[in-house]
Amino acid sequence: MKVASFAKLFDHSVLRPDAKNEDVLKFAETAARLKTASITVQPHYIRLAAEQLKGSGVLVGTVVGFPHGSETPDMKEYQTKRALDLGAEEFDMVMNIPALKNGEKSVFITDIEGVVRAAGGAIVKVILENCFLNQEEKKRACKWIVEAGAHFVKTSTAYAGGGATLEDVRLMHEAVKGTNCQVKAAGGVRELSEILDYLKAGARRFGSTRTDQFVRAFHELRPEKREEFGEFLVDLNA
Repeated sequence: MKVASFAKLFDHSVLRPDAKNEDVLKFAETAARLKTASITVQPHYIRLAAEQLKGSGVLVGTVVGFPHGSETPDMKEYQTKRALDLGAEEFDMVMNIPALKNGEKSVFITDIEGVVRAAGGAIVKVILENCFLNQEEKKRACKWIVEAGAHFVKTSTAYAGGGATLEDVRLMHEAVKGTNCQVKAAGGVRELSEILDYLKAGARRFGSTRTDQFVRAFHELRPEKREEFGEFLVDLNA
């Protein structure tokens, strides 16, 4: 089983507000070396990351409506168009949390549809920020996100009060089961054993700053232990 397949589970992320050029370049080098699915950067760094990763096969991802998600739908659509022009190839957007809580379905779905439309076929991952939601709201958000045509539901930004939990991933996986939408876990996943637990719970992509650590740990596993990941890596491109 190739280690590169395992690395494709990850969006290697550098979204700290104080990140500098050298930080982004270091993360880009790591992403290219490991052959991760993508790197996720602030919009300010899209061009820098795109230049560094040209020809690597690693996609350049960025964020929309980050970290609170309360921009209007037209604002997010414009952000997405500009990010696409700069070289972004995947988009992690924060959903409109007030619209969800107020039951404003039309606004909520329009918000996501605009980003999906502006992305022009690129993958759109919608962040719920679960620490602000009750169980019913999490389920409703997932259902509406699927209806709006996004490709992933994502647990969190990792910049609010909580990150991913197995309970949330199971709930989200159940809510999108039978659709083309998948689950991304981000925030608080720190050990390789947790990655396997989250895969079993339904996660198919991870946002992480610890990707190098996870890949090294996977590489050091005994072959029989690596095989435990096999069913989750079979559809990934090495």
